Amino acid sequence: MKIFFPLGAFYPSQIGGPCNTLYWHCCALKENKVKPTVVTTTIGINDKVNFNEWLQLDCGNVFYGIKGVSALKTRKRLSREITKADVLHLNSLFSPFSIYSFLYRSVFHPKKNIIWSVRGELNENALKFSSWKKKPLLSLYKLLNKNVVYHGTSPQETIGIKKMFPKNKTVEVPNFIAPSKRLTTTKSKNLLYVGRIHPIKSLDKIIKALALSKTFLESNSKFFIVGKQEKRHNTYKEELVSLINKLNLQYKIVFKGHLEGIEKEKIYAESYALILASETENFGNVVVESLNQGTPVIASKGTPWQILEDYNAGLHVLNDPVFLSKAIDSLLLLDKDKYQQMCTNSYKLIDEKFNVDSQINKWIDIYKSLLNENRK
Repeated sequence: MKIFFPLGAFYPSQIGGPCNTLYWHCCALKENKVKPTVVTTTIGINDKVNFNEWLQLDCGNVFYGIKGVSALKTRKRLSREITKADVLHLNSLFSPFSIYSFLYRSVFHPKKNIIWSVRGELNENALKFSSWKKKPLLSLYKLLNKNVVYHGTSPQETIGIKKMFPKNKTVEVPNFIAPSKRLTTTKSKNLLYVGRIHPIKSLDKIIKALALSKTFLESNSKFFIVGKQEKRHNTYKEELVSLINKLNLQYKIVFKGHLEGIEKEKIYAESYALILASETENFGNVVVESLNQGTPVIASKGTPWQILEDYNAGLHVLNDPVFLSKAIDSLLLLDKDKYQQMCTNSYKLIDEKFNVDSQINKWIDIYKSLLNENRK
């Protein structure tokens, strides 16, 4: 069974969570005798990778094109692989790779089934950004939407998909990870954010919550912000710095920049808790990365992470600064044994629900069902 992934970015790029989750996904497929193929770009890749040629990797055959869809060579690769694939797995509704692949398939192979992972892009808040580009595309998709199954990672996202594409089938499967090596290190009392610096992440609300948290203010704890912003969001970063200074938190909050690999795993492992206060989040890969290092999480109600409280691996609260500050206080005031149990539960949650090796059959069954439909 051949599954084709046309992707705007892919591991070792680190410009978004799907770069890693799709790499782990493809590795697990290959381990289970499924044949994944990836055509992608060089965006976000600093490592030495051979470009514009096929590479046989542990995740399948991968082609890194230098110029993306604008390059004739890349378009030819996309077209050929769409033709050869049993199932086409698109990721992102608005990536040029997805747009080209969807249109090529619709014209030349209209009966070939697509599974389309929307990656949070149908959320109302997300649709506000560049809406003039997105609305015409969504209208076009609705016209050519035969043999497309949409994928959501949470109940919340699935509702959004059904609202936008009510006539299409949907499947709901969370993102899975190949757990990184768990580090043995001493926990600090520092709090952590990892991700893009973007208004939708509500970092301003976390900062305001920290200013309200008496426990945080009177402790030696610091708040580390790991990540960077796109140029168009430089103003938001400046607003955050201004807010930090206004609240006199400049010695308590530290921007660490972008971290990868062992540096990122180490800061997860050493931190006391991760805070993700997004207005909306279809999943939140940083949550599973944090839990995998035994670090509990405070996640907002805008994220699909009620399971944190089900497992006692964190808190699921409103992203109002008052509620966030109370959550921060309650975690920082936990006694040693209760906090240690929460850390143990974090490991347990990953092992039972989000390990790609034990969960990949859910995806293989989905692909097989689509392949059977193709053959009818």
